[in-house]
Amino acid sequence: MAAINLTGKALVNVVRVEVVTEETTPKTYRLGTSDKANAKPKVSQGKEEILRVKNQILALDKTEDIVVGYDVDFENALMAPELFALIDGGTLTYDPVETTKVTKYDAPTQGVAVSRTPFTLNIFTEEKETDGSILGYAKFAFAHCKGKPVDYQFEDGKFTASKLEMESRAKKNEKPVTIEFLDELPA
Repeated sequence: MAAINLTGKALVNVVRVEVVTEETTPKTYRLGTSDKANAKPKVSQGKEEILRVKNQILALDKTEDIVVGYDVDFENALMAPELFALIDGGTLTYDPVETTKVTKYDAPTQGVAVSRTPFTLNIFTEEKETDGSILGYAKFAFAHCKGKPVDYQFEDGKFTASKLEMESRAKKNEKPVTIEFLDELPA
C-alpha cells in the first residue's frame, strides 16, 4: 500500500467570531475583538466489560466513546451588551431617545429557569504562508449553541475581559462541528 504524503494548513489567530441566532428571522453578530477561543468535545463515555477467570481473559465487551457536541468559550476584549443578553439570557434597556443606545443590562432572575435563544457560533482563523501572507481562512461552525451564565473578570490596571461560554449539542444525525476552508472571509 502506498503512503499518502499529507500537507497541513497553518492556521493562526481568531480573525472573527460570528454568532447567528437560530430564529425565524436570524440575527448575526460579528466580533473582531476576540483573541482566544476553546472548544472541548462533550463525550458520552463508552464502557468496557472484561470476562476474566483467574489469570486469563476470555472475552471483552466494549462500547466506543461518542461525541455529542462541544463546550465552547471565547473571550472578548470589548463588552458587547447584545451578545451578553443572548448568551447570558438577560435583558437590555435602551435609551428612549437614542433607541440603539444600550443603557442597562439585567441578568436573568435568580432561581428561575432561563429560556435562551439557540445560535450557531462561527470562529474564523487564517491560513498563513511562510512569508506571512494569508492563503485563506478556516471557518469552524458549532450549531445549536445555548449560552451559559457569563464569567466576569475584574482586575486593577487591566481591561475587563468577559469569558462567554456555551454548549453546542448536535441534533440526531448531525455533525457536531463543521470546518470550511475559504479563500476569503464572508462580506
